[in-house]
Formats: sequence, C-alpha cells, structure tokens
Amino acid sequence: MPAVLERIRVIDATSAWAGPFCAQILGDLGAQVIKVESIQHIDSWRQFNVIRPTEEGWWERASFHNSINRNKYNVTLDLTRPKGAQIFKQLVRIGDMVVENYTPRVMANFGLDYPVLKEINPSIIMISMPGYGMTGPWRDYVGFAATVQQLSGVSQLIGYPDGSPMVRTGLADPIGGLNGAFALLTALQHRRRTGRGQYIDLCQNEALSCIIGDAVMDYTLNRRVQGRRGNRHPFMAPHGCYRCRDEDEDKWVVIAVASDKEWVRFSQAMGDPGWTKEPRFADSASRWQNQDELDKLIEEWTVQHTHYQVMHLLQAAGVAAAPVPSPPELENDPHLRERGFFETITHPGVGTHCYPGMFFKLSKTPGRVRMPPPLLGQHNEYVLGELLGMSQEEIAQLTEEKIIGTRPIGA
Repeated sequence: MPAVLERIRVIDATSAWAGPFCAQILGDLGAQVIKVESIQHIDSWRQFNVIRPTEEGWWERASFHNSINRNKYNVTLDLTRPKGAQIFKQLVRIGDMVVENYTPRVMANFGLDYPVLKEINPSIIMISMPGYGMTGPWRDYVGFAATVQQLSGVSQLIGYPDGSPMVRTGLADPIGGLNGAFALLTALQHRRRTGRGQYIDLCQNEALSCIIGDAVMDYTLNRRVQGRRGNRHPFMAPHGCYRCRDEDEDKWVVIAVASDKEWVRFSQAMGDPGWTKEPRFADSASRWQNQDELDKLIEEWTVQHTHYQVMHLLQAAGVAAAPVPSPPELENDPHLRERGFFETITHPGVGTHCYPGMFFKLSKTPGRVRMPPPLLGQHNEYVLGELLGMSQEEIAQLTEEKIIGTRPIGA
C-alpha cells in the first residue's frame, strides 16, 4: 500500500527531542527525511544515555537519539560556512518541508531563515519550533523541556498538595513534536489546494499550555485557581496509585472508580470486605471526603496481589485499573505484542533491538519502519551525489575541508 507522504521530502535541521520526533512522524508516514547534522556540532541527543562513551563510535550508540530518528537519511553539513549553507539551499530547492527547532537567532545567523528559503523555493513549508516562539520579549531565551514546562503552567498542577511543583521532563518535547507534525500536514493540505507554501511558528511553551485549558477556563470563568492534587481526582474516589506485591521492585497499580455502581463491583472484586459498607464510604461524595483512610485500606488489599493480577481482577469486574509497567514489562506486554506495536530493527552501530513502532494505524496508507536510525554522515554520498548531482571529486573536497564527515570533531 502507498504511504501517505511518499512523494514528500523533508529537510530535518533539528536536534534533541521535539524537532527530531516531529520529523520522524513524517518519515513514518512515508516522507523522505534528510537529517542535517554537522561533525562540528552533532545532535545533542547523540551524547545522552551512552553506556560506554569512551569506545570508538560512541555517538552511534545513544538510545535517546536512536529512539526518534528512524526512517531518515543523514547528511553532515557545516552550516556556519558558506559552502555548507549553499548545499543546504540546494536541498531546499528540491524539498517540500524544512523542520528546525533552534532558538530564533540560529537559522537567521546561518542565512537560512524563511525569507531566504522561500526565495529559493516559493512552495517550501518551513516550521520553527523554539521554546518560546519566534516573537515576543522571551523569543531568544534558551528553552529546555523543564523550563518550557514550568512556563506553560503545567508544573503548577503536577505534584502533591503539600509539595512543590514537579518537573516532568518527558512531557514538553513529544507534545511539541506531535503538534509540529500536525501543523506541517495542515500546511501541506493548504499547499495542495493553493500551490503556496508557508511558514509555521510553533511555540512549544504554548503547545504545552493548551493541555491545561480546563485550569485556565476554571480561573477565567470561576476565578478558582486549581492546585496540585497528587494522584487524586476532582470528584472520583478511589483514584490513585497503589503498591502491589513484588519481592524485588516497587510495583504499582492505578485504580479509578467513577460511580457508586462501579464501587459495588470494586467491592465485590476485593471479596466484599466489611469496611466497604461503612457510612464514610457509602457514596461518591463520602469516599471523596475520606480518601486518606480509603487509600490505606485499598492498599492493604493490593499488596496481596501483583499489579497485573489486580488489573485483571478489576477489569473483569468492569473497573478501570492498569499496572505501572517497568521497561522490560512494557517490551514484553502481550497486548502490545499482539498489536505489533514494537518492531525489531537492526542498526549497524548497536545491533538488533526492539523499538517502539507506529502509535496510530491507518488502514489505507499505513506507515512503517523502513530504515534504522542513521549513522552520522551515512548518506553523504547519496544525498550529495545522487540527489544534488555532485561529483566524487567535489564530495572528496568537502570531506577534506570538513564541511562533511562521518566522525565528530574532537571525538
């Protein structure tokens, strides 16, 4: 079956998580994604989570980088030098989209911002994904997931009532990346109708603020400021994470009971202990008012079972419950295995491993993993030679001048 973006070429000038994840989604949908790095400044995520950073080729072994760069070609270009920037412009000439997630000054400093690129290719669609947007008094501030999340307002709502706001660093980037892919697909649809490209200013801070719209509206409508609730819910009780039986590790299960009818089924699944009939737990409002005592009693039951046993017992009774799996449990989860979520990929730098696959399934134009995450500069000859028509002598000269390469300078 044809992939939905199989005729689209994406120039991926991104680093870290949000931008590469955005481009990977496009690659999963069939686009030809050409990731641009430099041997002077490799993608920062090649340097994270490397088990043996002193071994030769360590920059190919970062699980962070390899988790979000499949289905991509890789070319190295030093964009700080005129030759590198000129080659990037040649790629733009034959491209459809440009993705970048630097701070606003960077692409302009390279001479590769949208006003320049649209003169080269008027139909180009470009997205910039800085932490705080391309305009405003904070546009040039450096942003990482932790700081972007704080400014979004999300962290004010995460944590326990008697504690400080909590930083969940895995939240901002994938939301920004997913929103970026959606914005690019929207712009592509516009181009198909009109023939015109456009520029997208995606502020990761604003993309994250959108997920707490209820808290914002609660204040604007009711002048009520929501606080941190831990694992509690505004009206559901029980609603929390409970310790389970395990000899070696902490194991937990999440349980959510939404109504009095569900409470009856929950009680029956636990064997109808006498305390479930007490007046303090008689209805939803009473249970909500007495959650501290309720949680202690529930955990006295859950610690007698494994987290998966609790899930199966409660789900069989029609009560929402789910274990909190460890990475090994997640990889071997029978449900995900049957659905084909994980895919086995062989990477020349790290061997054969299990990778998360597509998180959505299209019946007519399914995406798939076609290529493992690329090695640094792996496709220099293909991109420069076959796509741009450069001779072997020209490519060799670029290597000699360190405009391109396959090994980070200083490695």
